[in-house]
Amino acid sequence: MNTGFVGIGSMGGMLVRAFLRAKALAPDECWIANRSRAKLEALASEFSGLNVASNRKLATHCDLIFLCLKAGDSASALAEMDAELYPGQLLVTTASVIPLQALENRVPCRVAKLIPSITQEVGAGVALLMYGSRITAEDRKLLEELTGLISHPVVISEAQARPAIGLASGGPALIAYLLQSMAEEAARSNPEVSAGLAKQLIAETLDATAKLVREGKLSLTEIIERVAVPGGMTAQAIQILARQVPQAWESVFRESSEKERRERADLIL
Repeated sequence: MNTGFVGIGSMGGMLVRAFLRAKALAPDECWIANRSRAKLEALASEFSGLNVASNRKLATHCDLIFLCLKAGDSASALAEMDAELYPGQLLVTTASVIPLQALENRVPCRVAKLIPSITQEVGAGVALLMYGSRITAEDRKLLEELTGLISHPVVISEAQARPAIGLASGGPALIAYLLQSMAEEAARSNPEVSAGLAKQLIAETLDATAKLVREGKLSLTEIIERVAVPGGMTAQAIQILARQVPQAWESVFRESSEKERRERADLIL
């Protein structure tokens, strides 16, 4: 089956590379289209046999199309593909802002939504899947098996999407920011601790903590209870964080939901 990727920027390019490295797709069955010719040529030079095409030509050859564009850029790409889209195709958008119903109203294809994570660079992490009303059991099987080769696919409803996306797709950046700021402050607090040492310690600790949870040794709550013993330094640190962190997360999830609502209100497909 020919598979196409319209848009090979940050997420689109990452998906193509991840699928090809995992041998989930063969290069000669993979089609790529992008506004920037330089990005197309760079990706094609990495994987011999890739088919480079216009949006319209890609749509004529592909049964499965990943639309890896921002919501605002999707309308023009769809307009270029309109004449070639048909009900037998499966069109998957990676734009969280585009409602599945709006996409179904716009195209004749069966539609789904995939929200990947940067962790798919290493064939790990969660990829979120949402399905339109025309999706078949075969479509679900195809997408879950395909994404399962580079991730742990989790099927959710659009009603669950915003917080789930924050955790699975935005999570790596949010966690990285928190840990980076922790390491930087540790280095600032003591001139004997270099920034390099602080970042090394936090990276090793992150990896080991994730392993504890992943292997079922300890839950997050159990880690906190085991380390933050009453009267200890870590318990004091947890108390300080508890006065500020929950309010920060409340703002993060509330304001991201509000931003998505505003963008959807302005969306034209």
